[in-house]
Amino acid sequence: MSNPTLIFCPGAWYPPTAFDPLIEHLPEYTSHTVAFPSIQQATTVQDLQPDIAAIRDLVERECDAGHDIVVVSHSWSGLPVNSALDGLSKREREQRSERGGVVRLVFLSAFIPDVGESLIGAFGGVPPDWYIRDEANGTVSARDPYTLFFHNVPGGEKWADTLRPHAWATKNSPATSAAYLQFPASYLLCEDDRAIPLFVQELMVEKARAKGAVIETEKIKTGHSPWLESPEKVAAYLKKQVELC
Repeated sequence: MSNPTLIFCPGAWYPPTAFDPLIEHLPEYTSHTVAFPSIQQATTVQDLQPDIAAIRDLVERECDAGHDIVVVSHSWSGLPVNSALDGLSKREREQRSERGGVVRLVFLSAFIPDVGESLIGAFGGVPPDWYIRDEANGTVSARDPYTLFFHNVPGGEKWADTLRPHAWATKNSPATSAAYLQFPASYLLCEDDRAIPLFVQELMVEKARAKGAVIETEKIKTGHSPWLESPEKVAAYLKKQVELC
């Protein structure tokens, strides 16, 4: 059997190219990265639906090509990812005599929202103090992204410069489904994360498990962008998750 396709979903503000250093360490896999409308066309997006559609369109295309799929979600993208995959498991597609399907989710310090919960809701209704809103354009940026996301990343200042404003509406738009209850999943806990502290990551995992989610965890001593800090280790981690499929 051929290797599954890997679909990478970047967090808020990150460009699709952020995953290129990791993909270079995974040459035996076909990999795609989602370009989220709420980042690429931030001033025009009014809710989470365009981002949900971007994931679903890419996953369905790979499914229809007969490929098994592992979806890799980072940070904010846990909201649209968990909302985008209803009916796309390999088992469900086989029951409809369709080829391919999603076989596993991998979360990299990603949000695991309740259905109906937004990112701001997950923060208790109060945005983080490092959010910088541009109300005129309907966007939000991160204050000092180098310190938050890239403090241990080689060339981290350059990666911070690649970030783009994100549609504010997506921070308040609720998750519409809970893929983590439908698929086996893995969560890479980032011990030195300054954006989503370790205890918050662990709390989300335990909350999901209490609802019946099957989530395996592993820790890595990195900040918020583990694959940029230790691409070899994260590549090895992903290969191990693929073996569980």
